[in-house]
Amino acid sequence: MARVALEVNGAALIGAAEGGVLFNEPGVAFAEKRRVLFGKPAADAARRNPGQGYWNYWDLLSEAPLSRPAGNLRTFADLAHAHLAELWTRFRKSAEDIEGVILVVPAGAGDDRLALLLGIAEEVGLPVAGLVESGVAAVREIASGSSCVHIDADGERIAASRLDLHEGRICSEELLFNGRPGLRHLRAAAVAYVAGRFVAESRFDPLDLPETEQQLAEQQDGWLRSLVAQGELKVEVSGAAIPALARLRRDEFMAAMERQLAAPANRLRSWCAAPGSALVRLSAAVAAMPGVPEALASLLPKGVEALPPGASALGALARVPALPAGKDRYMLLRSLAASDPPQEAPAGAGPDHPGVLGTAVPGGAEAAEGALAPTHLVLGGRAWRIDEQGLRLGSAPQPGGLAIALPPEGGVSRNHCTVLLESGQALLHDHSRYGTRLNGAPVAESAPLRGGDRIGIGALEFLVIREVERDGA
Repeated sequence: MARVALEVNGAALIGAAEGGVLFNEPGVAFAEKRRVLFGKPAADAARRNPGQGYWNYWDLLSEAPLSRPAGNLRTFADLAHAHLAELWTRFRKSAEDIEGVILVVPAGAGDDRLALLLGIAEEVGLPVAGLVESGVAAVREIASGSSCVHIDADGERIAASRLDLHEGRICSEELLFNGRPGLRHLRAAAVAYVAGRFVAESRFDPLDLPETEQQLAEQQDGWLRSLVAQGELKVEVSGAAIPALARLRRDEFMAAMERQLAAPANRLRSWCAAPGSALVRLSAAVAAMPGVPEALASLLPKGVEALPPGASALGALARVPALPAGKDRYMLLRSLAASDPPQEAPAGAGPDHPGVLGTAVPGGAEAAEGALAPTHLVLGGRAWRIDEQGLRLGSAPQPGGLAIALPPEGGVSRNHCTVLLESGQALLHDHSRYGTRLNGAPVAESAPLRGGDRIGIGALEFLVIREVERDGA
């Protein structure tokens, strides 16, 4: 008798047995005339005919009606039920004498969603043998005295959870971010960038024609991976009435990805600046998006590591304890025994810590450089030094110390925000009723700063810089 594991994430439904990964497919459905396809065949068909595809039924799992029925399937839950029944058939063909299925779910999945998932699993006939959060299943070791962040994503949201090591167990301690952008939004931003380059250089939008839109869908990921590696890439689509060429540039594309990821990065920076923080670990679904791992490595002052596909499913199989029949199988596990004995974190533990597994994402050196405290705010050719006393910004900042008086326009509070050095780290504290933006995304109370950041106050935008030469350069 054997156990298997299933990662239930609309971006990647991954099944695993003791021998390794059995399948890895997207949570996509496609309605044909007489049947509904799922997984990779559905994704291929949906690229050719997007109007008959369904993408977000796992991410928005509910009994809400579909905008258009798929055969006799009329709700998100109906699609998930039919897809799960097909996966269960594949499990039984791949592994003999299955005694239990461990379900692995992303952090932040609500109780209603989990209850519906378990109800669907029961109706399909899955012998559920456990329910575990993806981060604690995927991450098998953390150095003692440190913590890490696991970032997972589905089509609609990114979920970042902090993991700590306590008494030999990996524990999910806190959900640091749970919201947009999801993989769907990131992909849409990538499509907009590539299509925009064609419009700018060839006066042709590849999204206007079905055949060129299909070419873009099939080739874009390969183009963008080459772009990230090479820095610049010339691409072409055929089928247009005029030659359709575009030159893609890495810095432009990465800026588009960084704008999308600014909100979660702003929230995670405070954690990354705290003592004892170590690597940021990305699920394979996040790491597979071109430009996203590199953008996170650039935005965060800690190393970023890409976990391999199936890390959560295989980790669950290896570490979720066998439970007596019917006992606690529906209780969500948010801690598991670490695979290795805890070790003391070496001085300076972080992106180069030799105990980490997986693939390091390029950008660690840039992240370390970015972690050095910036020294000035710049606006309109004028610079203000950042020090321990702080810079107070607003339309009527409180007297005493250095202040920057801003025009009393819409979106500017009297005491809007403060920028100062604390323990060698430059920090932004928001006091306003309107909100302060960091790299285009709202700041949640406070955020660490790095050179190159942009602070938005009303219609104004300050550039954060770091002096690197003694002559003031």
